[in-house]
Amino acid sequence: MFTGVMMMNVTDGVAETQYLFYFQDGGETQLYYSSTGSVEEAMAAVGKTLYENDSYNVESTSRDVYTVTITRADYCYVEADGQRTAVSFRPDETTVGEVLEEQGIVLGEDDLVSSELTDLVEDGETIKVSRVTYETRFADEIIEWDYDLEPTRYLTDGKLKVFSDGTDGEKRVEYREVYIDGEWARNEVVGEVVTTAVTNGRAQVGDSDAPIDYLQQPDWLTFDENGIPEQAKKVISGLGTAYTSKAGVYGATGRYLSEGYVAVDPDIIPYGSKLYIVTKDGSWDYGYAIAADTGGAMLSGRILVDQYMNSYDSCIQYGVREVDVYVLEDQDVHTEIE
Repeated sequence: MFTGVMMMNVTDGVAETQYLFYFQDGGETQLYYSSTGSVEEAMAAVGKTLYENDSYNVESTSRDVYTVTITRADYCYVEADGQRTAVSFRPDETTVGEVLEEQGIVLGEDDLVSSELTDLVEDGETIKVSRVTYETRFADEIIEWDYDLEPTRYLTDGKLKVFSDGTDGEKRVEYREVYIDGEWARNEVVGEVVTTAVTNGRAQVGDSDAPIDYLQQPDWLTFDENGIPEQAKKVISGLGTAYTSKAGVYGATGRYLSEGYVAVDPDIIPYGSKLYIVTKDGSWDYGYAIAADTGGAMLSGRILVDQYMNSYDSCIQYGVREVDVYVLEDQDVHTEIE
């Protein structure tokens, strides 16, 4: 209990004690003289009621005058679990987390709150708590195939040459469905298992900026509407294979081997012959080539042509295929390999 300054008034020879209080409350000022010196009794006398989280402070402004400043609680609103509640709090010192704790609201690990728990609450603010729940769902989904595109300079830009189509695959996907306050919000992929592998198709696509990592096709080489070289003087059919080697290896003609140079039987296809090689089923277009090497399989007649490739994986993928080897009329001034 606070006791104010005693003032003595003498009336008819009798001493009377009085205490002077100024009450400041929300911009309003009230003056009260008290004979008891009790702040609480003085507040009651002037109709000042303190509610939850209201507070007051008393300070002396002069020897016999005291000021009582009343600070009223601010109010916010808490929305949680389908209810909206008005909550009083001490301004400038109460956090969002403290308000929720006072209201007995326990947050789940993934629940959402409209403000950070450490933020100070503002007057009139609505603190919204959103409950997050999950459900698990499984779905069988198609994996759509696409073409594995190989850029080539030997088609016009954007033109597609298809060698094979693909087949769709299938996967089993585990989803976690997210609900916020009982309403569906989104799906999250937890994991997936491929049950049927997808097989992509193979195609070439024209790209004038494609890198040249094999023999440059000459400008004079042209094709008819069926894709057959117009410069072909004959075609030889047989089995084609693929081979590779470490860097720096030379073929039978002394030519450094790289993609575009092939091994043949020179008695059938002379060294230096300019060729165009395709598989009969259209599955692999090796393209323009020059006969520059030989090998035992060619000399024995088992293989018509062995095509140099830049990687072992490409050779394995190619395997053994039936090919048409078009022997071209040489339009150049000289033959590269004599």
